[in-house]
Amino acid sequence: MNNIYINKLMKNYKLTYYDQILINRIKACILDLLICFFLIIITFIIFKIINFFTLNLFKEGILFIIPVVILSYYSFSIGNKNGSTLGMKIFKIGLVNNKNKELSTKELLIYNFLFFIVTPIGLVLLISLIIPLVNDERKCIHDYIFKTKFNLLS
Repeated sequence: MNNIYINKLMKNYKLTYYDQILINRIKACILDLLICFFLIIITFIIFKIINFFTLNLFKEGILFIIPVVILSYYSFSIGNKNGSTLGMKIFKIGLVNNKNKELSTKELLIYNFLFFIVTPIGLVLLISLIIPLVNDERKCIHDYIFKTKFNLLS
C-alpha cells in the first residue's frame, strides 16, 4: 500500500536542475572511485612484484597505497587547469565559484585540501549525506565553505 503511494508521488515529481547536478555528481563520484580502485589494484600488483624481487623491502609501503592513490587522483585531476576529474568530464559537470567563473589552480588546490578535511568528518557525522538532500541547490558542506557550485556543461 505504501509503495503505491510512493510510486504515484514520484511520477509527479519533476527533477530540478540541481537534482540533475546531484545525480551527475553521484555518478561521477562512483566512476572516480572505480578508477581509483583500478589504480589501487595496479599499484598493489606492482608493489607485490617489486617486493618479490627485493625480498619484501617495501612490505610496509603497501599500507600507503590506498590513501596515496586516492589523494593523488583527486589532487591532480581537480587541481589541474580544467578543474575536473574524469567522472566530472564524462557526466558533464563543472566546478565554478558563486559568480559562475572558473576557479584558478590555486583555488582548486585549496578546494581539494578543504574537501579532504571536511568530507571525512562529515561522513562520520552523516552530515555530508544529509545536507545535499535538504537544501535546494543540492550543495555539499565544502561547497558552502568555499562558496562554489557545480554546473551542467553542454
